[in-house]
Amino acid sequence: MIFKCLNTYIRDTRGLATIESAIILPMMFVLLLGLYDIGQAIIINQKVTAAAHMAGDLITRKVMVNDSDIDDAWGAAQLVIDPYDRTLLGMDIIGIKFDDDDDPEQVWRTTRQMAENPNLPARADGLGINGEGVIAVSTIYTYRPFFSGPLVGDIEMEETSFMRGRKNSLVRYEEN
Repeated sequence: MIFKCLNTYIRDTRGLATIESAIILPMMFVLLLGLYDIGQAIIINQKVTAAAHMAGDLITRKVMVNDSDIDDAWGAAQLVIDPYDRTLLGMDIIGIKFDDDDDPEQVWRTTRQMAENPNLPARADGLGINGEGVIAVSTIYTYRPFFSGPLVGDIEMEETSFMRGRKNSLVRYEEN
């Protein structure tokens, strides 16, 4: 009798779909929300890369830049980030000249909404010879995932771009 009831219970499949749905649907929902956050992160990372290249491109068009040119490059970088939050973007721009030993040395620097990147001048090592120069642009964006943010926290995305001046390899900075 007990075996017959147990056998009937095991073979009964009337509530199986409900149980499977109760187990699988929450996992699929979490997976869907995670994919949304990953997709947003990929888009923002591409925008951070484009912002660094855009700012560097605008600066390297001139032989000498001033505060207005830096403001224009900063504005362009912020436009690249749109429609995402511009206040989470930071940019560090350095004019680098190579000395007699071909070592990079900082000539000028300006930073917006982030701390200076201390490794940036050293990363230009090997990119030029005596008398030449490069512009280094480092952008950082702090991405806050919408759904998985409480679990993973903020994600800092960084891109660095090195470019030579178009008219002169060393782009100088004119103080106002």
